[in-house]
Amino acid sequence: MRILHTIKPTFTLVLFLLATSFSFAQKKPNVILIFPDNLGVGEVAAYGGARGVPTPNIDRIGAEGIRLTNFNVEYSCTPSRIAILTGRYAVRAGEDYYSGTTLWEETIAERLKSIGYNTALFGKWDLGAKNWHGKREPTQQGFDEWYGIPGTTHVSQFPTMEGFDPSLQPAPYIWEGTTGSPSKKVKPFNPETRRTLDRQAAEKGVAFIKNNAENETPFFLYYAMTQLHFPALPHPDKAGTTGAGDMGDSMADVDYNVGLILDQLKASGIEDNTLVIWCTDNGAEMRRPWRGSPGPWRGYYNSAMEGGIRTPAVIRWPDRIKAGQVSNEMVHEVDLFTTILNAAGAPENVPKDRNIDGVNQLPFLEGKQNHSNRESAIFTQRFGQIMAVKWRDWKLWYVYKTEMPDSEPDNLVRLFDLRVDPREEIDVKDYYPGVIGIMDSIVKEYEATFIKHPRVSASANAADPYVAPPMNSGKAVQTYTRTDRTTLGPRSAAMANPDFSGAWSTAVLHRVSVINRTDETPIPTLGSGWGDQISIQHTPNQLELERVVFIPREIQQLVRYRFALDGSKSENNIQMGRTMKPIVSKSNWKDNRLIINSLYPFQDSKTGEWLSSKVTQTLWLEPASRTPWEATLIIETTREGLFDGLSSTNRTVYTKGYR
Repeated sequence: MRILHTIKPTFTLVLFLLATSFSFAQKKPNVILIFPDNLGVGEVAAYGGARGVPTPNIDRIGAEGIRLTNFNVEYSCTPSRIAILTGRYAVRAGEDYYSGTTLWEETIAERLKSIGYNTALFGKWDLGAKNWHGKREPTQQGFDEWYGIPGTTHVSQFPTMEGFDPSLQPAPYIWEGTTGSPSKKVKPFNPETRRTLDRQAAEKGVAFIKNNAENETPFFLYYAMTQLHFPALPHPDKAGTTGAGDMGDSMADVDYNVGLILDQLKASGIEDNTLVIWCTDNGAEMRRPWRGSPGPWRGYYNSAMEGGIRTPAVIRWPDRIKAGQVSNEMVHEVDLFTTILNAAGAPENVPKDRNIDGVNQLPFLEGKQNHSNRESAIFTQRFGQIMAVKWRDWKLWYVYKTEMPDSEPDNLVRLFDLRVDPREEIDVKDYYPGVIGIMDSIVKEYEATFIKHPRVSASANAADPYVAPPMNSGKAVQTYTRTDRTTLGPRSAAMANPDFSGAWSTAVLHRVSVINRTDETPIPTLGSGWGDQISIQHTPNQLELERVVFIPREIQQLVRYRFALDGSKSENNIQMGRTMKPIVSKSNWKDNRLIINSLYPFQDSKTGEWLSSKVTQTLWLEPASRTPWEATLIIETTREGLFDGLSSTNRTVYTKGYR
């Protein structure tokens, strides 16, 4: 009997330990990342739903968790997938990431798999480039299984195009694969199978959820939808059901497929401990007839316009994320990598041997803090040049280049106050000069990271497997060009007793016929701070400067500055959509040059505190040296950045009148 008494407590202890172990294992959340393609803010009902198509399942994720209104992504499909899976700006992955990403890159699937997660990708891969098969497959970068397309969606049209030659480009297929063996073709990818791909991927996702729930195994499901990428051909069940055309019907299909995933979580009894993230890879589709809706923003994907990089995102985790939250705090898709690993209880799994741009947003999502852990984001083009930088509610374009109609094509550097001007239509760089230095400081820090961890070179990418060079072996990079980044030469001569009166323009004065000259590529510039066309009235005691602006059908005050020349203070109020304090200026003369020092007001959006940034504008007339024998106006402008941001100095040349 003693033996029996001994066995019974021991057996009970074993059961207790097993139960405790099981309970502990279940603390790891399941993670589902649903990632639609080219889907703008204006398609989702909770964000305004431009087409009037209900999206109850997507909306429910946000209502039961958090809905983000300032979620940022890369500008196009491949870089966006690199960013979300690696937690790194895509530009770090290669000098041309459309050549594919090396197996050295660590995906979130690999990191989760290393701590016991089962992993699957159903939908669109688009990270391996043309030579993906057997070399850069999903199953070689952390996924136990996958089903879908290796590249992009528009290739589904190719087989039906007249003149398509499969000997020049292989016919597209839907593929599937599992770890340890090369992927296999399943069926042709054409307009008909394009309609059903997302539904089949959702159904495979449902089976994956059910199987892992039954086996009590934590899982990561990456459901990379192909809608609404063109051709946005809806599932046959949804075609013609919304009255909003293919885009509306496909959006209904997107929401239906999301519902299949959510319903299975509930049926399996695991929805409370499952982190569900629904966000899109880029902004609205731009190609007609499948033209997407960017909602309140302007622009489409393949652009750094808000309509291309600011997308809908809803996140739910009932056990940890408080329901009913809506936030305009900045979050970037790279943050999901770090956030997911922290949610899984494995912050130590964030790689230390490379630059990780993502920050942990879990405390913010949980409502433990009011503000995001991110204040800025950088947007680069394919070869690494900066397109734009966002900081808080501000956006500085380093090279403004879009496919949108533009009335000022020569104005390459633009600053937008996004809360005042969400459609990016009013350049305010001359009215908030201190913000520019903040942006430049962000870029300077970013450029320095390539010294510590060099970017993957094109030759190294092609020679995969990639071996990272030693730390701190990289070279300084320059990600943008601007006139203030060049060393200024000595100042030119200044005319004695100058009279600045007249109409002045930065338009280049050509003295050679167009057939006999080579036009130089314009270099982006911050300008003088007063615009490209100005009119000046100069009297002994005052300089009155009017910014010449011609905008049809506007009824507004003139943009005019008055500066006292007797050493007293001048105040100028310029209306740019915010009630502001005046610009305060003082002037003095030195060596026939007029120096105007101004303090531009700025209100800190976080504290409400009023700050000021200093701008110094030095004006002089350079004597004429050739036809038309008129003096040239030179304005040298120095801007000091807010919050210890970088200062910049550039010179702007004006010629008199219009030639």
